[in-house]
Amino acid sequence: MIIGLLLTVGWGRVDAASAKIPLSAKPANGMVASYQRLESRFLPAGVTMYQIEYWSQNVKVEALLTEPSKSGAYPLLVNLHGGYLVGYFHDNFGYTPLVAAELASASAIELYPEYQGYLGSPGPTAGVRTDFINIQDAMKIAGEFGDVKTHDTYVIGYSLGGGLALMTAGWDHQVRAVVAVSPWVGMRDLVGWIWAHPHTAIKEIPHSRQEAAYIRSHYGTNLSSPWYAQRSPNPAQIQAPVLLLQGTGDHHVLWQTVKLFDQQMKQDHRTVTLILYPGGHHGLHHQYARASGLAIAQWFKRYGLNFRQ
Repeated sequence: MIIGLLLTVGWGRVDAASAKIPLSAKPANGMVASYQRLESRFLPAGVTMYQIEYWSQNVKVEALLTEPSKSGAYPLLVNLHGGYLVGYFHDNFGYTPLVAAELASASAIELYPEYQGYLGSPGPTAGVRTDFINIQDAMKIAGEFGDVKTHDTYVIGYSLGGGLALMTAGWDHQVRAVVAVSPWVGMRDLVGWIWAHPHTAIKEIPHSRQEAAYIRSHYGTNLSSPWYAQRSPNPAQIQAPVLLLQGTGDHHVLWQTVKLFDQQMKQDHRTVTLILYPGGHHGLHHQYARASGLAIAQWFKRYGLNFRQ
């Protein structure tokens, strides 16, 4: 399940002058292996951008980070792209420096973890569990590059990244608000719903039953096992308010599973809003781009972050 822009751009590179970031040449999870400052004509004035290689699961993983040049504490916005549920080959997909530069803000630190096997992160993609650990390590490192305000973290994710955003909110209770667009909502709900509604699932997404069978072949049929729990967001663990945006014409995510997750959060007395867009496709581009973008901006603003569009 993949969503996003794949763009190429030329940019200048200069060595980062700051010596405040501790480096490790050997595998040391949660530490920076190397970093460099990137210059782009698309970067707003007063913002610095870094390309970071950091250790996670004993391999080097790439992340991009933008931060205001002016000293001071800022909120952290974590941007999570989509990808593969189960590890596969290396994929040149993710947030490019051009996209990070165009989204950069002088009022927030923005982090773009690529996960193992995407863009500049070497090796094959590793699947949702490793992606989640990569995100955890990247968020720890973000505080070394910028002064992140306590309890002032926000997360937005698309597709698989939407599920990872929900998992992140369950892990880090400093997250103040979450937006999940066209989100995969966990292996338990995905496999369980498809197996309980096979005819509807096949009608909505023809390949859905094969996808569920593939997951079962990897992780078994016991949806209560740790294998599934480690790869699924837990509504009871999420304290931050969550906005779910989903189209009913999505050919990658079953909108019924997103509705199910919404119901589960409400049963656990969590703050959640689900907006369904009739006929909307994966990522809510085209006819719903403006409406979904406005909903995202309003949600973050409600909880303290002025999100740029």
